[in-house]
This record gives sequence, structure tokens and C-alpha cells, in this order.
Amino acid sequence: MKLNRNIVAGLCFVGFGALAVALLIPHGIVQPPSVKYRALSPSFWPYIVCSGIAVIGALLLIYELLAAARTKEGAADAAAPATARSAWIAGRPFVVMALLLAIYLTLEFLGFVLTTTLGLVALMPLAGERRPLIVAPVALLLPLALHLFFVKAAQRPIPGGVLDFLLQRI
Repeated sequence: MKLNRNIVAGLCFVGFGALAVALLIPHGIVQPPSVKYRALSPSFWPYIVCSGIAVIGALLLIYELLAAARTKEGAADAAAPATARSAWIAGRPFVVMALLLAIYLTLEFLGFVLTTTLGLVALMPLAGERRPLIVAPVALLLPLALHLFFVKAAQRPIPGGVLDFLLQRI
């Protein structure tokens, strides 16, 4: 069986999720002696996210292995010549890392909602989603919903940045 990029990605996701849940989170996040609600524990959401990453990786692996078994490893992919598109795909992780660094560096000044909105608008086309009717609502509503959840429900501060005066009124 030929390893395609989805199988490699699935293995990486499962490996990272398992490593984070087993070692990184327990040893890297300091737990206070008593937390009234488990959902407010500093390690709760990292466990949820990393477990989700591992599950998504496992589902991707299962999907790709079943697809490979059905198609008996289509020979068309193996014979396809390398193109300029292949070079762009190979460089895409570096573009993503540069965008994530820009998000990290501007988060405090611009605030979570604005930075994440701009980041999603930049990252979603790299992931293959180019439909404006999908990109715009997701990029606008997801950061706002996350901000409201963490600030109002979980009562955890999130940087408001330049939009802080508007976000405080919500």
C-alpha cells in the first residue's frame, strides 16, 4: 500500500493527540489544587482539543484505508508527473506556519476576534475552501461565538484588542 498525504496526516494527528493527552498536558499544565467546575480547569479544553485531533486523525486513517481497499491503489496517481502545483502544495505548510506566527504576534494588539477572523479568511482558502458564502460567515461568526463563550460563560479573559469597546457591549 502506498502512503498518501492523508494517511501520513492521519498518523501525525493520532500521534500528536496521543502524545499531548498522555504526556504534554499532564506534565505541562499546572493544575490548581481545587477547581469548582472541571470545565474551568486549565487542562480541560486542551484535553478536549487534543482528543478531538486524535479522533479526527483516526477517522481520516480509516477513511483513506477503506478508500484504498476499494480502488486497489489507482495507478493514475502513481504515474502523475510533478507539476508547479506540487511545489505550491509542498510549500503550503510553511505559508500556514507564517500565518500562524502572524496571528500569534498580532493577537494582543488586534484582539482575538479580529485576529482570528483575518486568520480564518487567510487560512480557509489554503485548506481548499474558496466559497465566499462559507468563508465569510465562518470567519465572522466562529471567533465571535468563541469570544462570547469564553468571556461570558467560562468567565475567562480573552484579548479584545482594538474591538474591545464593541465587545464589552455584547
